Amino acid sequence: MSLASFAALSRLGPTVTTGEAAAALDISVSQASRLLRTLEAQDLARHVRYGLWTVGPTAVDPLTLVEEVTRPYPAYVSFTSALNAHGMIDQVPREISVASLDSAKRVKTELGTYAVHHVPPALFGGWIERDGVKLARPEKALFDLAYVSAVHEGRPRRVPELELPAGFDRDELGRWLSRIESPRVRTITSRGLLQLLARAVR
Repeated sequence: MSLASFAALSRLGPTVTTGEAAAALDISVSQASRLLRTLEAQDLARHVRYGLWTVGPTAVDPLTLVEEVTRPYPAYVSFTSALNAHGMIDQVPREISVASLDSAKRVKTELGTYAVHHVPPALFGGWIERDGVKLARPEKALFDLAYVSAVHEGRPRRVPELELPAGFDRDELGRWLSRIESPRVRTITSRGLLQLLARAVR
């Protein structure tokens, strides 16, 4: 493989699909797959999941790949993954929890397992971008957790040793609650948030 080919793939970004590699190099998809396997053997690429690769010698943060997992739907890191990233819980989640307009699903990759939770358009948002990662703000991560629990189980998930950061805005929770269309789900979500906050340390 030529350095020119590797350079062309690197310009596509830290992630590339087999089809994108084939189009960029004007080769067949099967040839692109073989080329990417060769790069992987040289520690210059890594297979993420079917048809998706990272290119380059530098390790890629799995949190930066959430929208590759939900493509073409937008997504951001939330729930316990965001709580951990903000230092609100010490426990490192086994899966990367994602809020998305995509349907709910669990996606296993070479870099980790992504638990994708569907949220409706009215409740999609409330993130910041940090180091290339769309990360739910502390308030939104907690809200998302209570909301999804309300929709699917009707009771809040247990969050061990929750610590609220300085500046945590409880009014922000109310603004997101007002966007929930179903009165029943809004009530259950509100109750779940109160239970989570009651056990929190500040």
